[in-house]
Amino acid sequence: MAGCKDCNVFQFCKCLRLLGNVMILVVLGLVALSYYPIVVSIYGPVLFDPKATVGQQVGAAFVVVWFHILGGLMLWSYFAAILTCPGHVPDGFRPDVDPEENPEAPVDKSDPRRPRFCRKCQKWKPERAHHCSICGKCVLRMDHHCVWVMNCVGERNYKFFFLFLLYTFLLSLMSMLALLPYFSEFFGGNGGGGGDHPPN
Repeated sequence: MAGCKDCNVFQFCKCLRLLGNVMILVVLGLVALSYYPIVVSIYGPVLFDPKATVGQQVGAAFVVVWFHILGGLMLWSYFAAILTCPGHVPDGFRPDVDPEENPEAPVDKSDPRRPRFCRKCQKWKPERAHHCSICGKCVLRMDHHCVWVMNCVGERNYKFFFLFLLYTFLLSLMSMLALLPYFSEFFGGNGGGGGDHPPN
């Protein structure tokens, strides 16, 4: 049993730092993977095709414009979540102590508002701050360490992380709906894929 206590499972989390750089390339690769069929291969050429109807060109323009808007917002919020510091416990932070309280009195450990001390950082930490074993710091209002953004999600970058998830969902939904006619035509028995123009 002593061997289990000596084993520090969090030392394996440090390899996630190396994985972070790869995950950025994976995200950019997924965006490029959806950009090619939607903008370059299918809907983009329709905008300049004289044989396309006005309805097809308007539909293609709608898809291309919204793909760029959502893709741009997704990438902006993604890099903002990566580059924004999640918020760390400032040096010299001391918890507020009621002067009428006896400092020698025992602390109620079931109270989540009690002052807590991080043994790894050797600092006091405020309520909802947690130590990240990957970053090696105490993070304010820490949610989790995300390998996709190579950063902790905390007080200062939570908004960007949430927006990244929202724009990723909207972009994925729009891409799925834009490609659905081609998938249904391809798997519907024709086997030859879509034609030169988006289906009406």
